[in-house]
Amino acid sequence: MSLKSPITYLRVHVLGAGAVGLLFGAHLRQSGHPITLVLRSQASVDRFSQNGSCISVVNDWVRTQPSQKLLFPGESSSSSSSSGLAPWLANGVDAETPEPSCSAAAVAEDCRENGRIGQLILATKAQDTLQAYRSVKDRLNSQSTVVLLQNGMGMYEAIQREFYTSLQQRQKELLASEIPSFIIGTNSHGCLRNPIKGEEFVTHHTAIGRCSFAVRPSLLNPPPVLPRSTLDMLTALGGLSLNTSITNWSDLHLQLMLKLAANAIINPVTALTDCCNGYLTPPPPDEFAQCVDQGYYESMRSYLSSACVEIAAIYAHAQPNLHKKLSAHVIEEYVTNIARMTARNRSSMLQDVAAQRQTEVEWINGYLVRLGKQHGVPTPVNTLLYTLVKLKEAANYHTRE
Repeated sequence: MSLKSPITYLRVHVLGAGAVGLLFGAHLRQSGHPITLVLRSQASVDRFSQNGSCISVVNDWVRTQPSQKLLFPGESSSSSSSSGLAPWLANGVDAETPEPSCSAAAVAEDCRENGRIGQLILATKAQDTLQAYRSVKDRLNSQSTVVLLQNGMGMYEAIQREFYTSLQQRQKELLASEIPSFIIGTNSHGCLRNPIKGEEFVTHHTAIGRCSFAVRPSLLNPPPVLPRSTLDMLTALGGLSLNTSITNWSDLHLQLMLKLAANAIINPVTALTDCCNGYLTPPPPDEFAQCVDQGYYESMRSYLSSACVEIAAIYAHAQPNLHKKLSAHVIEEYVTNIARMTARNRSSMLQDVAAQRQTEVEWINGYLVRLGKQHGVPTPVNTLLYTLVKLKEAANYHTRE
């Protein structure tokens, strides 16, 4: 799906100034869009200003994938620009807190309309999504567009339940006037941020991947007409030099479910064993006999197969129309391929456990456990992984204490 509309330069707010939020904010700014980072506190805003009001991007993928090149809009393949080399800066980025003072000169022009946010990229961790959304909810309306960029699934439904389902107390027409449109994204680019002083606004682009976006169908019936801001946001995202594609919801939903399966298998095991993704993949058959620890790989192969069969059974009941596209064989092939392609990567869940942070397991394995329970499908593998990761989080919490 391609969008051929002329580019409208948008004021895009980015909430979640982690590695992913900074990467997309920097690329949008490089494409000409005004960007406002929504930071947690005025102290963070002040630090951002002191660092030059810019986002730094270090393209670490140049070292491992020197033949790759990402072009910015307007740059030809013969250009001598160094934008594909590390590092580069996205200058002139604004920053504010969730409740900015409209009298401040540095605040964007949309503050003239009571601080309304037209386009918002929400790139927080899954477990922080509801709290982050709550902080800006009153600045959104039916003409706003929200892009959700999280691992796992269920955030859109959680936002709808938490903030927009009080139909008993409120008229549906009033409710519809307040609900923004939502775009869901999936991102496979590798990126990393070191949350140390002086590098808070530096994102390391570690591996080139792809990203896809689609409009999430509204839960309202009949669905409201998409505002112009949503079409403009899709055009802006489609123009990024991040191997971006704009697709329909059914195709993206399939991608999301495959990615969820990969995250549910790779992330908790690497987090619990402190190993890189590649250790989950057995060696090729011709090398298997030479392995020192064949028992390990046999156990891992058995685990992969069991986990894929379980996830396929959940999907078969939850999405029966996708049964053939989400069979155990398809899922296992997809997960194995992802583990091989990211063999040297440390999963986001492993990084969270190592940093003694809360993980996204509630929205990955936890989501699958709840989905299985809803459809009467046993989930012993995902239940065990979910429980072990939650125990690891609790142990880390007590260690900090």
